[in-house]
Amino acid sequence: MSQSPVRPVAAGFAAIGVVTGAAPALAADGLGVGAAAGHATGVASATVVQPLSVRSLSDLDFGSVGDVGAQGGTLVIAPGDPAARYAGAAHPACIVGNANCAGPHAARLRVEGEPGRAYRVVVPESVQAHSAEGEAMAALPVTGLTVRTDSRPQAGAQGVLNHAGGDGFEIGGELRIPPGTEASHYRAQVPVIVVYG
Repeated sequence: MSQSPVRPVAAGFAAIGVVTGAAPALAADGLGVGAAAGHATGVASATVVQPLSVRSLSDLDFGSVGDVGAQGGTLVIAPGDPAARYAGAAHPACIVGNANCAGPHAARLRVEGEPGRAYRVVVPESVQAHSAEGEAMAALPVTGLTVRTDSRPQAGAQGVLNHAGGDGFEIGGELRIPPGTEASHYRAQVPVIVVYG
């Protein structure tokens, strides 16, 4: 996904006028007669920067979760943390590392643009994951979507492009599994917007 940056046009205007002596008489056209003429100049400038481009390296994957029964549960994937946190009745459904078992992990994306410029990542607060098997099944909420950039891990969704114009970031979140959730493969679309600033 890429977004062309919208950069403000900076305009600085300086008007300097010095009047000495008595106030001038006004002519019929509104200009002073015999007074020094005032002069104003302005400068307008714009900086055109390389557009940002973003590509996904891996999706946010909550892996395979076992039946939560009547209790329900949650699974949290934090960006920058390789360990998934399970709560309630949520638990891994298989041994991670098994060829048939998807290991939970954060989404990984790469951003490229103007070297040295700051950028920020915008994601929604939550999305709904729907079953691939039919719309009659309940959606699972994915909440608390958070971002961690490689260049500024403590700044959340704000990063800085390196000298080559690149950086990476991760997105994590919390999957809420309501009681009685039916077995299925659930998917959610997470829109990601990256802007300069």
